Amino acid sequence: MKRNNKLAKARFVIVLMALAMLCVSAVAQENTTDYWVTKAKDLRLNGSTDEAISAYDRALQIDPSNETVWTYKAQELAFSGRDEESLRASEKALGILDEKLKMNPQDAWTWVKKGRTLSSMGRQNESNQAHEMAVQIFNQSIQENPGNASLWRNVAEALMNLGRWEEGLQALNRVTEIDPKNLDAWERKGEFLTLMSRTNESLQALDRSLELIPENDTKERSLVLMAKAQSLSYADRKEETLAALDKVTELDPRYVVAWRTKGYLLADLGRQNESLAAYEEAIKIDPADARTWSEKGSQLVQLERYNESLPAFEHALELTPESGSKERAQIWISKGDALNKTGRPAEALAAFQKSVDASERALLSNANDTSVLELKGGALLKLGKYDEAIKAFEQAIETAMPGSFHAPTVWIGKGDALLAQSRNQEALEAYNQAILLSPIYSDAWVGRGEAQKSMGLVTEASGSFYLARKLGYEG
Repeated sequence: MKRNNKLAKARFVIVLMALAMLCVSAVAQENTTDYWVTKAKDLRLNGSTDEAISAYDRALQIDPSNETVWTYKAQELAFSGRDEESLRASEKALGILDEKLKMNPQDAWTWVKKGRTLSSMGRQNESNQAHEMAVQIFNQSIQENPGNASLWRNVAEALMNLGRWEEGLQALNRVTEIDPKNLDAWERKGEFLTLMSRTNESLQALDRSLELIPENDTKERSLVLMAKAQSLSYADRKEETLAALDKVTELDPRYVVAWRTKGYLLADLGRQNESLAAYEEAIKIDPADARTWSEKGSQLVQLERYNESLPAFEHALELTPESGSKERAQIWISKGDALNKTGRPAEALAAFQKSVDASERALLSNANDTSVLELKGGALLKLGKYDEAIKAFEQAIETAMPGSFHAPTVWIGKGDALLAQSRNQEALEAYNQAILLSPIYSDAWVGRGEAQKSMGLVTEASGSFYLARKLGYEG
């Protein structure tokens, strides 16, 4: 069975920022802002998005000027595909932050929060300016007090938001030198080392985090184990990934994301019956989780049970509101692939066009969303609109954060579109760029091999195909 390495990595998405969000006291008194924020975060981890938004609304009834709650609510609305509402919540947060900066323009952390908010609104240049201001103020404070761990931790955040990851990691290293038991810093180090493909260092940081977390704090231990699973998955260490996920579901049997991720990984290991059982467990916990239904449909496609997959995709679409453009774009692509497999090409093309339409709706609220641009490029590629697909992938290349998952995959997409036009030299250059950014994607090596073969480079192509197979490609 052919496994798509690129999609395998894309499907394994853990919301690592949940680690940073666990900053509110777990013993907050009922009917306080902290209580409802904590409740919202718990609901989010269980996949109950609408309930989480309602909890944030309760927090805002108590404290309507809390920009942090507005920001969390905006993130949750964006996650659920309610883009316009998310934008309004972000605008509310931005207004509050601007008022604070008028009163104290040297408040560096408020500049960081403003930068994050602007970034979520697609205003990247302004976001960068806000973060640069934060770095400048933090550095001034650090010169006066170089032993202050909090200042180093905060400047690390600002640097990482600017994509200056090496400098950010150096700042985090200073935090753990000053305060070796700083759990937040160790978790953040693990997260960013994962995204930079420095797996062994990431695992060391996350293991140190687990040493610092009390045994009875199952929530945070589960999150760190999920982060470990992600790091191991990026390094293609599948059995170790599964072992980490098993520990998560032992700690928290109702962790939907963990069951869903186990479902995909078990299929990747050839354990199809266990895979479907994992998806069924996730559906039992939350039958209204559209993503689980969509991924179950994709798994049925991998098993060549195409007719069974279609109702799963249809159910996923029924559960995803029209405003959930990004999610619908992905589901329509998956459904289109299944329709092709059942010999219904006209319906498949219609599904791919609906994916393009949904992507374009999503881009109206954030024209720089790399993941949506990649989805749009992929759908256009399946429609045979190669020039438009290349344009979408090139936009995604411009917006992709250095070191992120999307940085190499959008180059693979561009290579695929160029290869389809027999622009073999350009395709080869695109695949080489993807491999330079991250050599773990079998799709890049396969594409490289196809381009080389078309150019008469038979020996080189053979080497590329060999490496693709070593990375798990089955074609």
